[in-house]
Amino acid sequence: MKVLISAKYVSDDAKCGGSGRFMQCVSDTLIELGHTVTTNVNDECDLIICSHDISLLKSRLEKKVFISHGVILEEACPKGADRYISISEEVRAVHTANGFNTDTIGQPIVIKKRVQPGFFLRNILIIRREEQLLKDPFDFLFDQYNVKVSDPNIPIEDQIAWADLCITLGRGALESMAQGKPVLIADNRHYMGAVGDGYVTPSNIKEIAKNNFSGRRFAIPITKNWVLAELKKYKAEDSHFLYNYVKKNHNAKTIVQEYLKKKVHIKPDNKVAFGCMVNDRKRLDLILRNSSLGSSPCFTIMEPETASKGLNTMLDAIEKSGAEIGVLTHQDMFYPGHWLPAMEKQIEKLPEDWVIAGIVGKDEEGNLCGRFHDMSSPLWIVSDHDLPVKCACLDECTIIVNMKSGFRFDEEMLGFDLYGTYACLRGQELGSVWIIDAWAEHYCTRFHMEWEPDEVFMKMWKWLYDRFPGQNLDSTVLVNKENQKQLDKRQELKLKAAS
Repeated sequence: MKVLISAKYVSDDAKCGGSGRFMQCVSDTLIELGHTVTTNVNDECDLIICSHDISLLKSRLEKKVFISHGVILEEACPKGADRYISISEEVRAVHTANGFNTDTIGQPIVIKKRVQPGFFLRNILIIRREEQLLKDPFDFLFDQYNVKVSDPNIPIEDQIAWADLCITLGRGALESMAQGKPVLIADNRHYMGAVGDGYVTPSNIKEIAKNNFSGRRFAIPITKNWVLAELKKYKAEDSHFLYNYVKKNHNAKTIVQEYLKKKVHIKPDNKVAFGCMVNDRKRLDLILRNSSLGSSPCFTIMEPETASKGLNTMLDAIEKSGAEIGVLTHQDMFYPGHWLPAMEKQIEKLPEDWVIAGIVGKDEEGNLCGRFHDMSSPLWIVSDHDLPVKCACLDECTIIVNMKSGFRFDEEMLGFDLYGTYACLRGQELGSVWIIDAWAEHYCTRFHMEWEPDEVFMKMWKWLYDRFPGQNLDSTVLVNKENQKQLDKRQELKLKAAS
C-alpha cells in the first residue's frame, strides 16, 4: 500500500515538537510494516493519513484518516475525512462536542531497550523546547540534582538513557517511559502556565493518560514544595511498570495497524443525548461522568460566553447525533442507574406537543413538585403530585428537550441565569412544559440562602418581562422566599421607573 503522510511537520527533529515526531513515527512504522510512504501531496496513493489542515487534500478521492493530537484550534477536525482519530479521551470529548465521531487511539511510540534508572535519584532530564517556556519553575533543582535540559542536537533517546527521571509533558513522557524511566508530568508552557499532574504511578497513570500526559488532567500549580514532594516518590522499581504500560498501550506497530483498519462509523442509535456546560472539569469527571448514562453521548463545552450560546451549541451537537431527546444538565448532577429508563417511560406519557420537561419545579398553581435532592439543602423534595404534571417553572439543573420541537434559546440572553425560566415560557409558546418523575441528585455547593440577584440578572428579568408580556415569571425553584420577595420588589421599582 502507498500511503501519503501530510501534516504541518513530519520530522524527528526535536525543533518540530511532539506532533512532528508523532507523524515521523507513523511514517517509519509504515515502512517497517512493508508499505510505501510519500509526503508529496501531488503523488498518487492508496490512503492519506493527515493532521492539521487538510484543505489541500479536499479534492482527493482517496480514503483519508485524520489524526488530532490536541485541543487547540489548529488540531480541530476538518470536514472531508473518512475516519477521525483522537489521541486521548480529552481530545475526543472536544471533537464530540463539535459533532465529530472519533476513535480514541493513543500515540504510537517506538519501544526502546529498557534502561534501569539508578536506585537513588541523581540525574534529571527536563525535556522541552525552549520557545515553549515561560519561566523555568525547576531552577532550584540544579543545586540539588544533576540536571540537564534536552538538547535538540542530540538524539533524545540517548539523553533519556542517561537520566534517572524525566520532567516533561505529552510525547516526551511516553518516550521516557518507553525506556523505563520514571516521569514527573509538569512544566511552565506558554499555552497553559506552570501546572502539572505529578509523578506517574500505577495508581494515577490511567487518569493522567486521559489528557495525554499533558499536565491538564489535575493541573496542579507548580511550587517548589510540590515538586520536591513529587520527586520523593521516586522508585527505581517503577521502571518495569512504566515500560510495560507503554509497550502494551502505545506500541507503534500495533497503533499504526489500527489506522489501516477499514472502519465504518455507524451512526449510533441513541434516543437520548446529554449536553453540559463546564467550568470545573474535576466536578464533571467526579459527578456527571460517574452517572449511569449508558451509551448516551454526553457533549460538553468549556466556559461558553453565555448560557444561551453554550446551550444552543449543545443542542446543535445533540441534533447532529440523531437523538430524539436532549438532556441539558449541570456538571454536578448525578443520575443513578434507573434514571434513563424512568425518564423515557415518563416522556412516553407526555402529549405529542411536549417541548420541555424537568425533574423538579412548580406546578401551574405555584406548588413545589418533583422528586429531587439538592445537596445545598437538607430537604429531599418528594411531592405528592401524580407526575407528570404541567408546570410554571423548572430548575435549570436538568432541562429535557424534545428535539423534534426545534427548540433553541434566544441568544440575546446574557449571563448564566434565568434560562430555565426562558425554556418554560418559550416551551409554552411552542407546545407544553412538564415536570416528570425521574429522581436524581444535584451535588451543588452553592448555598441558596446567600444568593443575590446581580445587575445582569435584573436586566434579563426585565427582558423576559418584555419578551413574554402577561406571562407568569418565576426565576428558579430553590430561591428562598426572602430573596424572591426582594426580587419582586426590585422588579416592581424598575418597572415603575421605566414607565
